[in-house]
Amino acid sequence: MSSLETIILTLSLATSLSYTLTHRHPPGSPLRIATKTASTTLLAIHAHLHPSSPSLLSYALSLSSLGDFLLALPDSDTTFTLGLSSFLAAHILYIRLFSSSAHSGLQSALAHVFLSDDNTWKPATATVLGLFMIGMVVVLMPRLPRDLRIPVLVYSVAIYGMSVTALGLGDDKSKVVVGALMFTASDAILAMDRFLVDGTSSHKRWMGYAVWVLYYSGQVLITLGF
Repeated sequence: MSSLETIILTLSLATSLSYTLTHRHPPGSPLRIATKTASTTLLAIHAHLHPSSPSLLSYALSLSSLGDFLLALPDSDTTFTLGLSSFLAAHILYIRLFSSSAHSGLQSALAHVFLSDDNTWKPATATVLGLFMIGMVVVLMPRLPRDLRIPVLVYSVAIYGMSVTALGLGDDKSKVVVGALMFTASDAILAMDRFLVDGTSSHKRWMGYAVWVLYYSGQVLITLGF
């Protein structure tokens, strides 16, 4: 890692910490928007500068940064849907990146996860994740506005695909695997926080912190894994 890359990563970590400390600020405050967006934008720049990082990684991080910006804006169904769309595009790029990094394509990557005898924990993990995703969708659907049901369903399938294709990576990409699973956990908590937990619940505070810490840490591990 070059000195410039180290500086950029340090700045990303600093802005991420700053965003964590702004959770008491009102949603949509300029400081929250700036620190949240800068955290992942700097990761995208880091990936762009790192010689061994694939272009798809910087593109996925850039789309994630756009999603962070949109979700940091004052809350509305429009900004949520646009943010969801940005992250959906990022997950599609991650699926493409993960399935092409160690395999000839998506079909080969999935076969490696579900049919390989080398790592029994991989098909077990993928199965548990799949069952969890189905359970979440079943619980969420009645609580979602009608215009969000299809987008959330499509997004759920995409993040499951992202996590499963990450499981198909080799042992040298263990950081990426852990990062993808942390990203998935973050999204699950975000869904529960937004649609299942009452707005006055005392759980809202820790869930907000957990969403960001898991998400950002996951993105860092994915970035450093390539």
